[in-house]
Amino acid sequence: MQQTRRPGRRRLALAVAAALPGVLILAEGVLAAPAEERFPVVVRVERTYNNASFEYRIESRVQRPNYDVYRITYPSPLTTQLPQNNTIPAAYYLPKGMKPTDPKRPAVICMHILDGNDELMRMTCSTLASHGIPAIAFKLPYYGERGPAEGPKVMADNPKLLLDALAQGLADIRRTVDLLASRPEIDPAKIGIMGISLGGITAGTAAGIEPRLHRTMMILAGGDVGTIIHYARETRDLSRLLRELPAGERAQVERVIAEVDPLRHAPALRSRAMEGRVLMVNAAEDEVIPRACTEKLAEALGIRQRVVWLEGLGHYTAIAALPQILEQMVQFFGEDLDPSLRVKPAPAAAKTPIEVVLRLVQQALGFLTAQPERGRCHFAELTATVAPQGQKPLEGRLLLARGADHKFKIECKLPVVGEVSMGQGDYPWIASAKKVFKGVKNLQGKPGDPLAFAHPAFLTRVQVVAGAVAGAMLAPEILDSLVAVAEEAGAGGERIIRLTLKGRNRGELTLVMRRDGNTPQRASFQAPGVAGTIQFRQWQIGTVASDQMFDPPGSLPEQAVDAAEVRRVFSAMFNFAMENLQ
Repeated sequence: MQQTRRPGRRRLALAVAAALPGVLILAEGVLAAPAEERFPVVVRVERTYNNASFEYRIESRVQRPNYDVYRITYPSPLTTQLPQNNTIPAAYYLPKGMKPTDPKRPAVICMHILDGNDELMRMTCSTLASHGIPAIAFKLPYYGERGPAEGPKVMADNPKLLLDALAQGLADIRRTVDLLASRPEIDPAKIGIMGISLGGITAGTAAGIEPRLHRTMMILAGGDVGTIIHYARETRDLSRLLRELPAGERAQVERVIAEVDPLRHAPALRSRAMEGRVLMVNAAEDEVIPRACTEKLAEALGIRQRVVWLEGLGHYTAIAALPQILEQMVQFFGEDLDPSLRVKPAPAAAKTPIEVVLRLVQQALGFLTAQPERGRCHFAELTATVAPQGQKPLEGRLLLARGADHKFKIECKLPVVGEVSMGQGDYPWIASAKKVFKGVKNLQGKPGDPLAFAHPAFLTRVQVVAGAVAGAMLAPEILDSLVAVAEEAGAGGERIIRLTLKGRNRGELTLVMRRDGNTPQRASFQAPGVAGTIQFRQWQIGTVASDQMFDPPGSLPEQAVDAAEVRRVFSAMFNFAMENLQ
């Protein structure tokens, strides 16, 4: 008997086939997307904080080894006169290998810093996603593609625009909670928020306003925003604007700022804080967020004794503690992740002792020869004790940051000389304990190579040594005739490597690596007539940077000098150091 075919069934099949990529993306949380994905995919969200439904668009996907990144756009709950500011652009990070049968996961909203640095947010989101925790980052109002040509600086001279942006940013966070709560892979009761600096302040306020935010992590943040505005160098334009406003208008602006201060909303967040669901990580020597402002907020939350203080670090040098901060972040938000979903990073292949030493030497030379990518820097902080035979030991400290585009900063404390710092960001500068000499005279465009006047032979020598080390990295066995290598494990799992020079000029170097096997912890050396120890307080290659890291101290009197003369001083100091190394 011949079966009659229903004419509507084929059309239905075609419709299902056409919609299949979107169905897989939406129903499985981008877990098993087909080979030929079709973007954009439009999703409607009905349950929202303000009972106003909206649609978001999944625009594209970028695949990474441990996670996928989806570009998502959705409308801001508040509209402004600038059309592009009314659309929120976001990057949604999802762990690899998710299955429809998995338990629902927590999610984290990651808020950016004052200058809108993308690198930090990419690093926080990718770290969370690599450990099984979905994360999303979006641009605040007037940042990035949401802003005009001059970017967020447009708010510095427009008090009304600033106040509107503050309210809009908080509404955008609530809308982002709506989006995450609608996702099939997310547990709507376990949505958290974290932020750094401005992002941390914003996160604290948003968590007080939005009860659905289950966990909050504030890094380098505090309360009493009015005090912070008039204290921080980064907000001096806004501080000036507020001071110049008529009294009535200034009072109105200050009232609105107080309304979005995390201190104002701390009572609503206090119970979560007391349950261990608020974490504050702050720099003990923060030059942007006064310690008193951090302590005031922590006191209001009832967690003053639980603040994690980064001793010896400031707002920008806190980047040195980034690995520890990221680890704390994963542990904090990972408490809400089902144990079956936790990801253990694959162990890195072990390097031979000589490869470890060569890699460290190569990294050290890289401070001079290897310019990092924009938004990144090489960062080191060392203390050293050197004991010449028959003389009193000498102690010193060195902080060194090397950025892109010839940016750098050196802070050192040396015997006899005392404390000296120098660097180059937008201009070259040198600082003593009493004054900053700014190389802004006759400066045309970017400041250029700080070693432009260095002796060419010394620069060539550095490049030759760097090349030799790179060659040795390819065939480390060539060093067998020069050094004897021994290795042992420390009591705490450290890797201890001993190198002894062969031949007449005998000397010994003992290098202690941290448990990760990649980061130096301590080095001691002995050579004819001298011995010493170096403590590596921080050592990071290619870590996240901000432009403010390379600025001079902001608390000293300043004197403008010729830019070329400052670079001549840099070169003279380099030449002197190279002469003494011969």
